[in-house]
Formats: sequence, structure tokens, C-alpha cells
Amino acid sequence: MSTRSKGARAPKVKVRPWWQKLLFTLGKLALVMSFLLVTYLIYLDGKVTRAFAGQKWQVPAQIYARSLELFPGKALTSSQLQAELEQLQYQRNPAMTAAGQYSVSRNHITIYRRAFTYIDGVEPEALFSVEFNSSGINRIRYRQQQEVNFARLEPQLIEHMLSPHQEDRELVRLEQVPSLVKEGLLLVEDRDFYHHRGVSPLSVLRALWANIVAGRTVQGGSTLTQQLAKNMYLSSDRTLLRKINEAMIALILDYRFSKDHLLEAYLNEIFLGQNHATAVHGFGLGSRFYFAKPITELRPDEIALLIGLLKGPSYYDPRRYPERAITRRDLVLRLMFEHHLLDGEQYQQALAEPLQLVPRGQYLNARFPAYLDAVKKELRQINFDQQLLSSGIKVFTFLDPKAQQQAELTVRRQLQSQDEQLQAAMLVVNYQQAEIQALVGGKESGFAGFNRALDARRQIGSIIKPVIYLEALNQPGRFSLASILDDQPLSLRSNNEDWQPQNFDKTFRGPVNLFTALTDSLNVPTVRLGLQLGMPAISDGLRKLGLNRRVNLHPAALLGAIELSPLEVSQLYQTMANDGVYQTLATVQAVTDQDGHRLYHRSGQRYSRYSPQSIYLLHHALIAATQTGTAKALQHALPMTTFAGKTGTSSDYRDSWFSGFDQQTLVTVWLGRDDNKPIGLTGSSGALPLFIDYFRGQGAQSLIRYLPDQVRIQAFSAISGTPVAETCANILLLPAMSVEMQQQLTCDD
Repeated sequence: MSTRSKGARAPKVKVRPWWQKLLFTLGKLALVMSFLLVTYLIYLDGKVTRAFAGQKWQVPAQIYARSLELFPGKALTSSQLQAELEQLQYQRNPAMTAAGQYSVSRNHITIYRRAFTYIDGVEPEALFSVEFNSSGINRIRYRQQQEVNFARLEPQLIEHMLSPHQEDRELVRLEQVPSLVKEGLLLVEDRDFYHHRGVSPLSVLRALWANIVAGRTVQGGSTLTQQLAKNMYLSSDRTLLRKINEAMIALILDYRFSKDHLLEAYLNEIFLGQNHATAVHGFGLGSRFYFAKPITELRPDEIALLIGLLKGPSYYDPRRYPERAITRRDLVLRLMFEHHLLDGEQYQQALAEPLQLVPRGQYLNARFPAYLDAVKKELRQINFDQQLLSSGIKVFTFLDPKAQQQAELTVRRQLQSQDEQLQAAMLVVNYQQAEIQALVGGKESGFAGFNRALDARRQIGSIIKPVIYLEALNQPGRFSLASILDDQPLSLRSNNEDWQPQNFDKTFRGPVNLFTALTDSLNVPTVRLGLQLGMPAISDGLRKLGLNRRVNLHPAALLGAIELSPLEVSQLYQTMANDGVYQTLATVQAVTDQDGHRLYHRSGQRYSRYSPQSIYLLHHALIAATQTGTAKALQHALPMTTFAGKTGTSSDYRDSWFSGFDQQTLVTVWLGRDDNKPIGLTGSSGALPLFIDYFRGQGAQSLIRYLPDQVRIQAFSAISGTPVAETCANILLLPAMSVEMQQQLTCDD
């Protein structure tokens, strides 16, 4: 029973006022929101910090040409060196006040060379002079005093290798950036950068007031850190949520990283323009994109233009809207002057400077798509982490820009009056080092496309003959240059067809010596010689000379009825030219990371495949071929220079070839049509004129070959081809191996 007395009143429940309920609810909501905000900040902090501390960007691989080496005795003229300096964007300045400048006086060129990192380490800034004489470089002196035996220029940057979705940038370190760039940037974009915490409320209020007064958006309140946050992590949407995210990321970045770290990131991230479909990011690349020089060499007017572009790279594009760009640049210059970053003289001089921009897309020193195609293929075969290709690695190649430009000019000039369907390929090789210095993949050399130098496999014609003759001369007890071959009608079965090989002039000469058969490129004696040696020997010869794939050999292959690319032909002739020493042809010399640590270096392995003696005999015949044989037009065109080489013409005049060399350079030329229709040109009437044109423009060094041990000049009977005494009648004087001259020599009966 209840103890409550009957009729007692229940206790009154106290009801909270509505405003207390609201406060209580809001408090709980605030706690939840605070929890969510803290959780989100922790998540955002981890994500942003991890990304910012790691590799922030995909940076394209930088591809460089060779470094021009200078030494006494080098065959180089003053004008050629000046052209190289112009390609490197050196400025001619007699005062020589900074790196990247040169001066010319009579027979001297003085160079203030830039610092650069090369394969073997850092090369500091250097001032040196190069003195010339009639034959080339006479001496080199550092700072006009110390005489040295070697100097070199930095290699030309020729390409940024971009992946399909990759932005283009060139990273710079903060210490590399001129103080005027840093101070001018902060002056225009964020004067309180080193004092705020990533977000500046005063800047926001100031911008808001300016926009209200103007009635439109005329000023932004974002700090440099907020701009960095937006560019690296957010979209460009103008929403409140995006602005909140931007502010939080800016606070995190400012808390986690130093101001210098953030400023360096901004300098490398900011968008500065568009190169066709590729965005240009960062001041390092912007300097090259607009002025084709490193950021360290920018003038005040050029710095002001880059800083001014930040407000709107499209609106102020100096190539499309030069008046707008100059107005914006001059405004930045005025701010620099008013805040004492420039004195009066510097300010007036900068205002007077016109816009001096390089053409769009030409901020790299050159574009050689066929050569770069070879580089990219070679990079894919090199054993290193391919993901590094997007980490700013540096690829140093053997490209000689002067040789490349001459090769392209030769192809363009020689084909301009020919059938419009006629195509060409050309390779220029330093055969002693097996370095590909230039490569042309077609007559439209400035455009990427089918690379005929690498990928066009065409019948090589008589280009194969030195392979056969070298195999014979490599058997000194059996063959010599005087050995007699039969030039008589021949019928045999080849490729399941009856085949009667003919000489080019459709005549037969009877007995001919091996030397004449090669220099005059006689077909029937060559076939007979090849059959004597046997197809396995010819296949082995191709392998030893550097053909790394199997080809189907049949009798017609002895006259070049096999298909090789110009690159494969160049590889064969590299071994022949290089005294029988094989080395794989290459375009890539080395690969380093951004800091210069070596990731790959070409090994340079060499293999002796033929004796110097047999190679000397072959060279003797190939030299004669350019003087009295099928390539005698070369002797008439360049009479003061000795070359060796061989013409080639495929059946029905479908392909025209020439491969030849001087003392250090091998050049292979192919002409033909992509549809494989006849072109009506032989090796001597088609490809050889391009070879001549190239060396006329580039210069040549006479081929010099000394008699090797166990080789001497010997008298041979012109009738029997056997060694005879020099007093005999009807003799030939030819180099021969001593093994052929052991017996007592007499005359033929």
C-alpha cells in the first residue's frame, strides 16, 4: 500500500526554457562537428603531409645532346664554336659579366661557361678562351693564364620526354632562383608570406573591401600558400567548400613545412602558360618556354613578365596579346622600383626592353623526332627502373646537333627536286666509338612518324658484297685481292626459281681478280665467290659484323636480296670501318637522376671479329671503289679527301644505298619509296649524292690506314693471281698477307 496520503498533490516537473534546449542541442552539435572536424583535419593532415613530403610531381625526363669537347688539335672553326654557343643561348657580351656569355676577338673566343652537372660530376662556372689557327683549335687558356688540354660546354637540352597525361616542368631549387624573382614574387603575390600562418584574414578583408568598392572581383585574398594548396590538391571551382578546404590545407602546410620549402614548391608548381596541349608549370620551365634560357640568366624585364603572368597566363599571353603583357610587365616593374628592388637606371632600362620571346614550342634547343625515337627505344631496353622516367632523370645522348642539322638539310635539299614519293633515311655514326651522332627517318625530318632509319627493312643490293669479300680475305691461304674469279654465265636454282645472275652492264669479262670484282661491283664473280665460301660462312659473316637476327639466305642473297634496315647496315659497316672491332651502335651514353647520381652508363664492350690484316685489304678495295669504281663520283666531288665505301642498288631500282666513311665518321644513306615501287636510281646516282652533300657541308678528314704487321705490298700475276717477283711482266701490286709470300717467287710461264 502506498504511503502517500490520500489527496496529496504530485511533485511538479520542472520544464526547461526553450532557449536552454536550443543551447544544449547546439552544444551537442558543436561537439559532434568538432569531432568530425578534428577527424577530417587528422585525415587531411596525413594525406597532405605524405604527398607533399614525397615526390610531389611527375617530372619529365630531360634528354641532352652530347657535350662539345674542346682540345688543342680539334678540327673546329671559330664560326662553328659561335654557332654552338648560339644554340646554347649564350649572349655575346664583351664585358663578360656573368655565366652564359661570350666574346669574340680576332682568332679568340672567350667563354663564360655556365655550371652544369654532367655524367662524371659537377662542372663549375668557368671562364676560358679558345684560340684558333688554320687547322682548328690551337690552345685553351683558363682565365687567360693557365693553359689546359681540355674543356667542354654544357650539353644542349633537346627534349622533355612527357608521358601522355604528364605536365611539363623543370625543377629548380630555391638557392638557384635569383633574389629578384623571389622578392618580386612576394611583393606582387603575398607580401606577408614570411609572417602569416598560411591564411591571412587581413588580406581576405582587404580584398573583400576592394571588390565591394569596384563592384566586381579585382583582387584575391588568397595567400601564396593557399594558391599552392589549390594548385596541388584542389580544383578551380569557386565554392565555399573548396575555399574552406584550401584554407585548412594551407594551415597544415604552413604548420608542417618551412616557408622556404613552401616557396620552392610554389616556384615549381605555378601555371605559367600552355605549349599547345601541354601545360607549362614552374618558373624553371617558364624561363625556357618564353626566353629559352635558365632562370639564373633572366633580366629584370623578363622576371617581371613571368611574375605578371601569374594573374592570368592566358589573358596576358605575351605571344597572343603582347600589349596586355607589356602593360602588366611594366606594372610589376613599377612596383619593384617603388619598393626599391630596382634602382632608377635599372627600372628605365627594363621599361625600354621590347618583348624578346622564342617561338612557341621552340624553347628546347632542337626537335629531332627520329633521333629521339631511337633514344626512347633504347631506353626501354636499358635495365633500370622505368618508373624513374617520370622523376626528372637526365638522359645524355650522343646526338651531335650540328651533324643532325646538316643531315636533315642534306636530305631536304637533295630530295626537293625528286619524285614527291621518294623517301630517305640517313645515319651518321662515330664508328670508332659506335656512337650514333645523327639520324634522319624521312624527308619530313621535323615530324614524328614512320622512322625509316630504324624500321624500314629493304633489299640492300651490293651493300652486302663487302661482307662476302671480307670472309674470303679472312682466309689468306685461300684468297687474296689478286685471286681470280670467273665472270662467265651462271645458272642456278634460288628460292625455288631458275636464276641467271647478270652484271649491271649485261656483259661478261671472263677471268677477273677479286680486287676488280669488288671495286667495280661485278655480280657474277661475287655469286661464284659466295658459293665457294658457302652460305653458312656468309651467315656467320653477317653475325660477326653485328646482325643480331637470322635471315634466310639463298643464292640471290649474295647480291643483296635480303632485307635490312639502314640501322642494321650501319652496324655491319661500323665493324668493317673500325678495323674489325664490333661494338653495338648506341644513342644513349648515360642516365642520371636529378642529383647527378648515375643510373646507367654505356659499358662500351668491344669484340674483335676480324683481323686487322684482312680488314686492311678490304679497306684498300673500298677506297678504290670511291676513286675508280662505282662510287668514283666521290673522288671527283671531293678530290682532296680519301673515303672508303660501297654503293648498293636493289632489283628493279627499288632501293638506292651508299655506306661509306672517312677517318672518323660513317654515313649510311638509303633512298626508296614506301610502296616499294622502282625509283630509277642506282646507289651512285641516288644515295651517293647525299653522302657527298653531307660531307661538303660538315667537312671531312681523309681516311688514313697504315700497313699492319704481316701485310706488305706484293706483286701478283694479273693472269693467274699468284704471287710473282716484281721483275715479272703483267703484274699487279697489291697489299697482301705475308702468309701468301712464303714460297720462292718466280714469273708465270
